[in-house]
Amino acid sequence: MKNLSIGLNVLLLIAVIVLYILHFSGSSKSTSSQDGVATVNADAKIVYINMDTLLNKYTQSRELNEAFLKKLEANRTELNVKAKNLDREIAEFQHKAENGGFLTRERAEQAQTELLIKQQNLQKLQQEMSENAQREQMEINRKLYDAITNFLTDYNKSRGYQLILSTTLGGNVLFAQDGFNITNEVVSLLNTQYQKK
Repeated sequence: MKNLSIGLNVLLLIAVIVLYILHFSGSSKSTSSQDGVATVNADAKIVYINMDTLLNKYTQSRELNEAFLKKLEANRTELNVKAKNLDREIAEFQHKAENGGFLTRERAEQAQTELLIKQQNLQKLQQEMSENAQREQMEINRKLYDAITNFLTDYNKSRGYQLILSTTLGGNVLFAQDGFNITNEVVSLLNTQYQKK
């Protein structure tokens, strides 16, 4: 009786393996474009997009990030100019203090207090600029995320994918057969849509 149970289990296991192999080794209906690059597998219900590539090639992403970087550079330049001016004023104050350039002790203390206030204001400005930059970066990311997900919602109406994943360098998709990466098609369509706006 025990041998019969083991035999049936082995037979069922073999049957499951055969069905699994037959199901997943069927011919895929992958087509190739004229330039030799494989297109999306027609049977694929799960595809992925490489977000690094998409964000580097998507015109709106590039434009938003270039404007953001220019603003960061302008802020950094403004901070550097103000910091150099403050350093110069501090050096002048020290020079005056060492050479008895202040008529009274009160005047020296007043000048020192003014410099401390300027230093605190500069630190406050730096903090505000940093917080504003973080908010702007989050807003850019939200804007791009909304644009991409809204596009993919419409895009998928005609494609019927069950799942569209995103990956980055070192992300979750470590290997995929040809035909599951829809990045180039999505980038092309996104750029076309963005140019029309």
